[in-house]
Amino acid sequence: MMTEELREQLIKQFSAEVVETRGNMDQVYFSCPGCGRPVSRGMDKCGCGQALSWKNITSAEAAKGLRKAVLEFEVPVDFTKGDCRKCPISYIGKSDGENVYECPLKMRGSCGLKIS
Repeated sequence: MMTEELREQLIKQFSAEVVETRGNMDQVYFSCPGCGRPVSRGMDKCGCGQALSWKNITSAEAAKGLRKAVLEFEVPVDFTKGDCRKCPISYIGKSDGENVYECPLKMRGSCGLKIS
C-alpha cells in the first residue's frame, strides 16, 4: 500500500509549469507551482523536490519577440555558478560607493550559466 508521502514524492517527479509572479514593486520573479517558493530561471527542480518546467515562460517570451541565445566561453576549473569574481564576462561596477562584480547578462544572484 502506498503512503501519502510516497504518493506526493512520485507526483513531484512530473514537471509542473513555473509561475510568473509580480512583487510589491512590480518586479517579476518566478515561483514553484507546488510550494510557492521563488526559483531562479533555469532551475530544473525546486528545493521542495518539485520538477519544474519553463515551457510556458519560454513560449510567452517567444510571443513577445524574445528568443534564446547561447554564448559559449571557457571558465577556470574551480569556477562555480554564481562566482562572479572568476567569471570572465563579469566587470567591476559601483554599488553604494563600493566596487562590486557585476554581470552584463543581469544574472547576478541567479546565475543561469550551464557548465560542462
